[in-house]
Amino acid sequence: MGEAAALETRRRSIVKSLTWRVIGVIWTWVGAYVIILIVPASRRNAAIIATLIVVYHHSTRMIMYYFYERIWTSVRWGRTADDAARSPMSLAEKAAWMAAIIVTVAAIFAAIIWLGPMLKAK
Repeated sequence: MGEAAALETRRRSIVKSLTWRVIGVIWTWVGAYVIILIVPASRRNAAIIATLIVVYHHSTRMIMYYFYERIWTSVRWGRTADDAARSPMSLAEKAAWMAAIIVTVAAIFAAIIWLGPMLKAK
């Protein structure tokens, strides 16, 4: 059974799906917010806004999902084939995840706080 090496624990699957969902909600919200700010008031209607959000969402999420899965393939935690499947993440893995979360949250707040008003002023 070659598939046994690829199996994940339920905890890993839950963490992966919840993490992906949180990233997706934040990414879509920020994108929709920026799109609404960018579209001039004279062109702003529901069909245009909805179309731009859908195009943004699906085109960027494909790329994001590829990199998301590539990152998860390097994380050993939660794989049933590993001897350490039930052990917590290593210190290096925790540090990498924490750094990624801090950078992501900082970028989102920077976009909202600094970029939003600048786009709206134009």
